Amino acid sequence: MRRLRFLPAAIAATLALTAATLAGAAERRIVTVGPPVTELVYALGDGGSVVGRDTSSHHPQPVNDLPDVGYMRALSAEGVMSLDPTHVLAIQGAGPETTLDQLRALGVTVEVVPETPTLAGLLDKVERVARLLGREAEGRRLADSLHRDLAALAAVAATSGTKDGAPVVLGVVGGGPGGLMAAGSRSVPAALIAMAGGRNALEVERDYVPMSSEAALAAAPDVLLVSRSLIDRSGGLDPFLATPQIALTPAAKARRVAVVDGALLMGLGPRTAEAVAELTRVQGTSPQGQP
Repeated sequence: MRRLRFLPAAIAATLALTAATLAGAAERRIVTVGPPVTELVYALGDGGSVVGRDTSSHHPQPVNDLPDVGYMRALSAEGVMSLDPTHVLAIQGAGPETTLDQLRALGVTVEVVPETPTLAGLLDKVERVARLLGREAEGRRLADSLHRDLAALAAVAATSGTKDGAPVVLGVVGGGPGGLMAAGSRSVPAALIAMAGGRNALEVERDYVPMSSEAALAAAPDVLLVSRSLIDRSGGLDPFLATPQIALTPAAKARRVAVVDGALLMGLGPRTAEAVAELTRVQGTSPQGQP
């Protein structure tokens, strides 16, 4: 009976804390910068607090109706402040740093979220953003879901491969007018390749390097990993595969190409398993002309 005397007070305290949390969320005005951060805020259930996003953030669909504050690496304090934000959540590499400092000086809470292209880095990112939003429980659920999905895909990938072992995958991104860049070992594509049980064709200690036809041919990739936007800019899959740098590779000849949303190559986030699933699927298909 003694406990019952304190029960109403406990309930009142819980309700007060819940009300304060909801009020804080309602008062937040967040500008998100970078697809992984934008998608995480929505996946954690705080999309209603987002008032603006950067040019590269297009998922989920509602963000396309929000004001665009510009390219993530060329932000202006004036453009961001026009939305009267209380918070800016930005992926590592966003800036310039002088703009972020100006926003802090104007009283905006600026949080930069690290981009570490590993599974551990992804789970840490989920936890960090969830903590910033006060949505730790949602963060734990999302992290558990991602871990399960990626573990299941890893099990599938373990049964695929070439007769010589893990499939060799070359991550290719656009590098400006007419140029192509290959993904090195410190890149997001490299992380996706590892999660899918593949072997990165370009094990150099850099994010991306210019790609030559000689280097691509020497790497002899079994599969290409590219963005849908790169395929579209090339005029379609056939023109892309005819690009001199990759036309003679085994992957191009066999037409083994994993095509994913470009945002999934920019950073790890709640849709990472989609990219890994597509890469796993393509790795499991036979090259043209083979059973």
